[in-house]
Amino acid sequence: SGAVLYSYNKQRKMAAQMNKQLDQLECDIRNDIRQGFVDMQTEKCDLIENVGAIPFLDYKHFASRIFFPDVRRSRAQNRDAVKVQPDESCQALSRLIRDQVFLTSFVHALEEQKNFNVKEKCAVASLLTVSLHGDLPYLTQVMEELLRALMEQPSNSQPKLMLRRTESIVEKLLTNWMSICLYGFLRESVGQPLFLLVCALTQQMSKGPVDSVTEKALYTLNEDWLLWQVLFAVGTDGEVSEPLEVSALDCDTVEQVKEKILLAFKTKFGFPYNTPLRQMHIGQFVPLKEVDASSGVLGEVTMLNTLKHYKVKNTTKIPDTGN
Repeated sequence: SGAVLYSYNKQRKMAAQMNKQLDQLECDIRNDIRQGFVDMQTEKCDLIENVGAIPFLDYKHFASRIFFPDVRRSRAQNRDAVKVQPDESCQALSRLIRDQVFLTSFVHALEEQKNFNVKEKCAVASLLTVSLHGDLPYLTQVMEELLRALMEQPSNSQPKLMLRRTESIVEKLLTNWMSICLYGFLRESVGQPLFLLVCALTQQMSKGPVDSVTEKALYTLNEDWLLWQVLFAVGTDGEVSEPLEVSALDCDTVEQVKEKILLAFKTKFGFPYNTPLRQMHIGQFVPLKEVDASSGVLGEVTMLNTLKHYKVKNTTKIPDTGN
């Protein structure tokens, strides 16, 4: 009985200690949230002083990026395409895809192929969208028929999860179709508010530490992208050139500092800096680089250089050293 009593007392003490630790953890999280809320409320709002022209893409480039996001764009692709007269086989295929029975059967046959991956399905859907772009009512009919077939599939046991991921031809068709229909609305109505929202979120995120490799941030809307551990974060305000002021953190890497400089320039003047990020070089007594001979090495990992690594102090002037 003595051993049982000892074990019971030990478990009770452990439970009390764990409850105390949980209470302390909740208190710490509560204080962090409260302090973060206060910081957000008291910081000055410096969103955009001169918005300038919203960088809308014309319809051709907008559709190209939506339909084929993985295609690398070169200067040759930016030029106007040369019209080529289709041969007889292309004309025959064009007539076939105008037959709704053939087209739906063709899509179902492709979907049943086990070696037909998601990337290939998206490519086929985008090619069909381009081919039928001139006849949206017909494309809509085909899409509705394919969506109906998708919903009636026996394997679709969880209809709530349908359309959450683009894993079939019809899902990519739906994405393309919505993009086509919403382009005018985006450009004429909600484009500017969305652009300002993205700018505000980007600026708010950059006010806290951001991991240069994983891109996880302390100030984020998504818990999956939350930077849980901040090694060091001491704010610094550096003046690049009058009247531009840039706020950075000691834990910012050189590339992150350059991104903040370019963002601050565009925010201040309403147009981008004339030097691209990769061609931009900043320095103090020596050029600031993400990796150089002074970079720290932890095992097999080379640490990226930060402002703290270069001992950049408050109100330090960092000029653009050119190429």
